[in-house]
Formats: sequence, C-alpha cells, structure tokens
Amino acid sequence: MSGKKKLEKPLNRKEREYESRRKETLAAALKLFSQKGYHQTSMSEIAKAAEFSIGSLYNFFKNKEELYLTLFNEEIEEIAGLVNQEMGKVLTPREKLNALVHTLFNYFENRWEAFHVFALSQQEFEHSLQANLGNVIRLRHLQFLQTVSAIIKQGSEKGIFKPLPAEAMSLALIGLINGSIILWIESNRAYSLKERAPEILEIFYTGVEKK
Repeated sequence: MSGKKKLEKPLNRKEREYESRRKETLAAALKLFSQKGYHQTSMSEIAKAAEFSIGSLYNFFKNKEELYLTLFNEEIEEIAGLVNQEMGKVLTPREKLNALVHTLFNYFENRWEAFHVFALSQQEFEHSLQANLGNVIRLRHLQFLQTVSAIIKQGSEKGIFKPLPAEAMSLALIGLINGSIILWIESNRAYSLKERAPEILEIFYTGVEKK
C-alpha cells in the first residue's frame, strides 16, 4: 500500500484558502452522497451544502464524476498513509500485520459513511465512472497485495511463518479483512469492527504460523 507523499513547499495564503474550500466541498459532497446516493445528489445541492455558489463549485471540479473520483482517491490515500505510518512504528512481521489490520478496522469503523458510499453504490454508476473506479481499485489492490506479501515473505525467511507462497497467504489475509468489513457493513454496524481485529488475526496466524 503506497501512501508516500512527495515533499512539497508550504502553501501560500491563497493556496491554503483554496485547499480549505476544496476540502469543505468534498466533505459536503460525501455527506450528501451517503444520505441520498450519487445519482440523487446534484452539483447545486453540493454547492448549497458547502455554502458556495454553483460557479465556485465548478472552479474546483468540472463535474460530479470528477468530484466523486477525487473524493475516492483522497480517501484511499488517507487510508494508505495511516497504515504505512502505523506499520512504520513497529519492527517484526507479526507486529506489522497487526498494525495493518487494526489500523484498517479502526479507520473503517470511524469512516463507515465513506466506505458505504464507495463500496455499495458502484453498480449505479455509468460506464465511464465504473471504469475509472475499477482502474483505481485494481491498482490499489495490487499495491496492497505487494505490501502484505513483502511482510509475509520476510516472516517466512525469519522462520516465523510457514514457507508457503507469500502471495497466496496475502490473499488469504486480505480476504479475511475484506469479508469482515463487508459483513460488518451489512449487519448495519451491529457490533464493533475494531473489536473483531484480534479474532481475524488469530484465524490467520493459526493457519500460517510455524509450529
């Protein structure tokens, strides 16, 4: 999962104001999308919720599709950054996998509204938006798979995990993570996702740890 950001020079006052207004627009759009759905939300409604004129809104995004894709990409970037940050605080392969799962579950529980919008509404989109989202999702999935595989490979080399194909073990863990999040959403968040992290990790480790 790639969450690295290039070093950037500090923004000046005008740029900071622009960025602040852009983020306000994205926050307003996310709230409306979660309440009404993508197709039922208009650009004029987003502008009103963000307290901007419709003309100002189009200064930030040329259309609703671009706004949605920006929202999706920035959410993914934030998740990746948090996961990399937490994994960077620990050293061993097991600690890194623990950090990865706990961070993801914490994030989705705290940001369930965004996940609900992105994960459960894609079938409603026109072909061009589906294609763009699909490309982003495939790229991020491959990056995530590479990250997890590298950690598991390191664990196998150290004799912590069984000498099985790292990619296959990674797919097993990712499947557990994705399935747990989807079931939690479909249960209408009837329980704490964060509290399920130790169970998921135990199921995975029982299968891969070397006895």
